[in-house]
Amino acid sequence: MSKLEKAALGEPATDVAAPSDADDAFLSVRDLRIHFNTDDGLVKSVDGVSFDVRRGQTLGIVGESGSGKSVTSLGLMGLHRAANAKVSGEVWLDGQELIGADPDEVRRLRGRKMAMIFQDPLSAMHPYYKVGTQIVEAYRVHNKVSKKVARTRAIEMLDRVGIPEPAKRIDGYPHEFSGGMRQRAMIAMALVNNPELLIADE
Repeated sequence: MSKLEKAALGEPATDVAAPSDADDAFLSVRDLRIHFNTDDGLVKSVDGVSFDVRRGQTLGIVGESGSGKSVTSLGLMGLHRAANAKVSGEVWLDGQELIGADPDEVRRLRGRKMAMIFQDPLSAMHPYYKVGTQIVEAYRVHNKVSKKVARTRAIEMLDRVGIPEPAKRIDGYPHEFSGGMRQRAMIAMALVNNPELLIADE
């Protein structure tokens, strides 16, 4: 059974080897396609994207609004809902294939191995929880530490991204932050676990 057939059935693609020309790439994307079935027909948001990113390298993807930049980023993170998105191709992260992989395994990689700074932090952060609570939770998911230790780490990260009085602002809600401060808090959350791959959506 091919990798794409396994992906369609939701089975992990455990018997697939990484493409030989991407052996030295930390992230390797091959023929990524993300299509959506809509009331107006099939929308091919991403249709055959390929690129490599090596450790220590920065790659910029540019294009006009609606060209598929954010859709590509969400696809790499495995954040498209299977119910309305058809994702195919290959995404290799440090030798591990992500498309068709066990969703729980991909979930474990998020935040620790790869993280994303979302374009709209107000919608990406939960409005009913304090900013610090969300950063603490993101840290404790991947680190077996107490809430006190995680809170200290969260304050440290808020300070590093330039939030004034981080020990005080950590108890604020997203709507109490300015747009720029929310963006910086989102960056702090993305960086709190020192991910090896950071995707910044604009």
